[in-house]
Amino acid sequence: MITLAIVLILTVLLGSIFQRITGLGLGLVGGPVLAFVLGPVAGVTMINGLSIINAANNAWAVRKKTDWAKFRVLAGGLILGSLPAVGIIFLVDGPWLMIAIGVMVLLALSVASFKPERFNISPEAKLPMIIAGTAGGFMSTVAGIAGPALTVYARMVKWEHRDFVSTLHPILLVANTLSFLLKIFLVGGMDFAAVPWWLWLLSIVFIFVGASAGDALNKFVSNTWARRLATLLAAGGAISVLIRGIIELL
Repeated sequence: MITLAIVLILTVLLGSIFQRITGLGLGLVGGPVLAFVLGPVAGVTMINGLSIINAANNAWAVRKKTDWAKFRVLAGGLILGSLPAVGIIFLVDGPWLMIAIGVMVLLALSVASFKPERFNISPEAKLPMIIAGTAGGFMSTVAGIAGPALTVYARMVKWEHRDFVSTLHPILLVANTLSFLLKIFLVGGMDFAAVPWWLWLLSIVFIFVGASAGDALNKFVSNTWARRLATLLAAGGAISVLIRGIIELL
């Protein structure tokens, strides 16, 4: 239990710091790690739950800078992607789901690294927004990560990064709330007894500690370097989940 506590606290702290600085972090870093230590469904559901609190805190902080018109379209797409994802969770066995989570995170990280110069998509076009929201909703429900799909969209339409992050926070609030509720009521995928109440409480405290630290570090750490470190941590966690799924399958 001590090992679980240390892993969970460090994961939440690092994820919250990167989330505040880059808009990505808690789901990317925490999703693979918690899927590894708690299992694919319970781990992703817990990171969804913690991400709700983290996103609510961040969304409140940037509420005056949010592009609410884009938010409504992207958030609407989340629903389209989350519903079929619940069916995937019902149909896919544990080891295969762990493999899928690992592969999806690695693919998302790979896609998010592409160069957007070849695309010429209007920032006001509704269809690309809906597609991005749908992809984000699907990945959030299955793997606890909506950010990479939305980041790809932001790069394709050349959305200024700080403006994008201000709109991303409330979108992630909707994505994680939707994914969490769907899995709790339709899948029953969270065994709350698996994680003691004090560990939940400690994790929530470190969400706010991480957000404060992220605010302080934001002045000194470039978005590029913070995103690179978060990507490395997420890739390491995804590889661990992938290996565990393969071992359990064999």
